[in-house]
Amino acid sequence: MKTDDHNSGGALGWVRSWFFPGGERVVSAFGMWVALLVMGVMLAGGAWTFYVHQEATRRGVMSKATREAEMLAAAVERLIEVHETAGVRALAAQAASHAGIEGAVVMLAGGPVLADGRMGEQTGSDDSIELPEHWGTEKGLERATCVERDDGTLVARAKATVVGRGDVIVELTRGFSYDPLAEREVQAGLGVIGAAALVGGLLVYRGLRSRMRALGAIHESLRYARQFQDGEMPTAGLRLADDMGEEAKAWNRLLDERDYLRQRDKVERAAERLQASVSGGGDYAAAFDAVWLGLIVLDESCNVRAINGAAAALLRVQKPDAVSKHVDEVVPFRDVTQTAQLVATGKQRQRASMEVTVEPREAGGEKSILRATVRPMRREDGSAAMIVLEDVTQQRVAQESRNSFVAQATHELRTPLTSMRLYLEQLVEDGDKDPLIKARCLNVLTSETRRLERVVGDMLSVSEMDAGTFQLRVDDVDLPKMFEEIEQDYQAVVADKEIAFRVDVPPKWPMVRGDRDKIATALHNIISNAIKYTPQGGMVTVRASEANGQFTVDVTDNGIGIAPDEQEQVFAKFYRSKDKRVASITGSGIGLALAREVIRMHGGDITLQSAIDKGSTFTLMVPASTAEMKQAA
Repeated sequence: MKTDDHNSGGALGWVRSWFFPGGERVVSAFGMWVALLVMGVMLAGGAWTFYVHQEATRRGVMSKATREAEMLAAAVERLIEVHETAGVRALAAQAASHAGIEGAVVMLAGGPVLADGRMGEQTGSDDSIELPEHWGTEKGLERATCVERDDGTLVARAKATVVGRGDVIVELTRGFSYDPLAEREVQAGLGVIGAAALVGGLLVYRGLRSRMRALGAIHESLRYARQFQDGEMPTAGLRLADDMGEEAKAWNRLLDERDYLRQRDKVERAAERLQASVSGGGDYAAAFDAVWLGLIVLDESCNVRAINGAAAALLRVQKPDAVSKHVDEVVPFRDVTQTAQLVATGKQRQRASMEVTVEPREAGGEKSILRATVRPMRREDGSAAMIVLEDVTQQRVAQESRNSFVAQATHELRTPLTSMRLYLEQLVEDGDKDPLIKARCLNVLTSETRRLERVVGDMLSVSEMDAGTFQLRVDDVDLPKMFEEIEQDYQAVVADKEIAFRVDVPPKWPMVRGDRDKIATALHNIISNAIKYTPQGGMVTVRASEANGQFTVDVTDNGIGIAPDEQEQVFAKFYRSKDKRVASITGSGIGLALAREVIRMHGGDITLQSAIDKGSTFTLMVPASTAEMKQAA
């Protein structure tokens, strides 16, 4: 598929296309923006951490200085009450000598300084100062405070009140400095987190590259399609390789649907051109009747002018009887006839489509679904309409089957994953404490892993069967080892469900040639099916034997059983029993179908005997000697 990327932007466009091939330019831009966002967040986080730690340190120093000032004020108050002014100076000098304190000043409110200690030095004489009988009060200092000066010095002030005389003010001066490397562990941690985020982003980007390739390629296909706005757009130039993912496959399906609609539109237009000659017979009438879509031509009075064989078969009418009758007498669908009358009389000029359900002719029959399209026709002698009928029953059944399969497959995958998660949690919590719990958890994890592998293998096998690539790898089958593994695989499952599980094997094993893995898959599907539909306290028996050159395995349970009218249907793909007890049990509906297909490819077969509420017995039979193996077509 060619695009105009190389023509836009010159050399820059060529370089961009070389570094980011088709479909990856969008995700690469997204990855760069994510990387820039992560780096920005880490830088902002580092700056914010630095600021928050600096402020927290400052507040801590200020709080400490305030407490020290309060303690010094309380001590000064007691010394002044007993006229020990020399002790006040000594106390101020002692406070100034503490680590971090640059000065301690004690003064009377509105009066002289009693003591001034600077970095451990006391100024003035050691003689007592004569205090006045009364001095002033400090009304603006109700509680201890700490402020920061412009030079970064912290000053804490506290007040002590001498009853009946006045207030004493205490000031402590502290220096403050912040070491930016004090939180280097935090900064280093942020750096590690940032690096991990970038690595994680790179891994996500690598994952997105493979998922977004198809979307980018679709974008380029749409750009390529713009060149054909006025002409015919070739579908081949827009298709993508299927290995680009599910999006590419969905895009290709849309293109196929477009081609189909274009082809059907051509058929309808051809029918319009042939309509005038249909009544005259000849080659045109034969071509009209040979179209696989049901066609009905109406005149302006809503009478049937022409009807082909496909429409007559779909409506269950006779062609000669339908011609010249009113559309209401031929088409039993009220919505279709009302729309057809509007279009035929010229009141509506737009094409309309709808789906209708045709009831079965006999009791117990299957319903069918028709898509009816009503479109106007251009005629020289007046208006007309054509009804196009298409049987879409199989399409709807296939769609419902796919939706049901996806839902059931999701449940099938979720069940072992949930069990594995629970046992992993128990193993992490209690595995080191109790060896028995550890062994049990490991056994269940191994069993569930194999179960998950079998579910995925069944899905792949069904896909291979549909694609015609399902084949056998023939070799000698080690039956003893295979049955030993089967018995081990189900020990944990039957123990949890409290089901008796018994495996009876012969003393001597016959020689069987075939695909060992596929035979094991067939046995697993039958045994797991028996365990699944056997209630708690029941019993499942696996019995192997050999007779008349044939190896036989009987899987017997005493579960809910299967109704006689469903015993053959259970081997059909995606079939689920109508028994209400089955609705609550998860299943994909492919296990038994795959098992029978595998065994029949080995030249054998699987049979079933069952009774409601008594149980079922599935019998698997394969040749016990070298035999001609059937290959999938």
